[in-house]
Amino acid sequence: MHNPIELYEAVSQGFAQAIRGVRADQMTNATPCTEWNVQALLNHNINVTGTFHRLLTAGPRVDALELSGPLPPKGALAAFEAGAARVLEVAKSPGKLEEELDTPFGPMPAGQLLMFPFMDMLLHRWDLSKGTGQQTTMDSGLAEVCYKIFEPMADGLRPRGIFGPAVTVPISGSTQDKLLGLTGRNP
Repeated sequence: MHNPIELYEAVSQGFAQAIRGVRADQMTNATPCTEWNVQALLNHNINVTGTFHRLLTAGPRVDALELSGPLPPKGALAAFEAGAARVLEVAKSPGKLEEELDTPFGPMPAGQLLMFPFMDMLLHRWDLSKGTGQQTTMDSGLAEVCYKIFEPMADGLRPRGIFGPAVTVPISGSTQDKLLGLTGRNP
């Protein structure tokens, strides 16, 4: 079993790095998430940190899909990093990863729940990088872990709108390409 905290830390650091590469004039750029431009994608990922903090703490509700409006006044990077730090602070509490939680995906341990924002940030970093002309190669280890975790769940997540229709990728394709295809992205 992979360490959910290490995975979350690695992927949130990578997402923060991608935010640093976004210029102000790119906020309206299209992304592979066809309904979201760069600004909406940033708002989504900031809100995801709030959503998962709430799920881990039973705190006030944050809507990860509320994407309208400007970026937070302190900026996307500061807001994202603060949100990710709050999630990690709670997740690192003794016994927290083993705690059984009631989630929108059904009851599960907090450590398993943490895999959802891990997947979300890994994929949306690619989306953000693609939309802003940054380097799109994922860490191969993170891509492999994500693919192994979510490949068996993909068909169950599609009706919820979490993944789009699968895109066919050659059997010889990289794990990154297979993950992107699995989640409805054209590598």
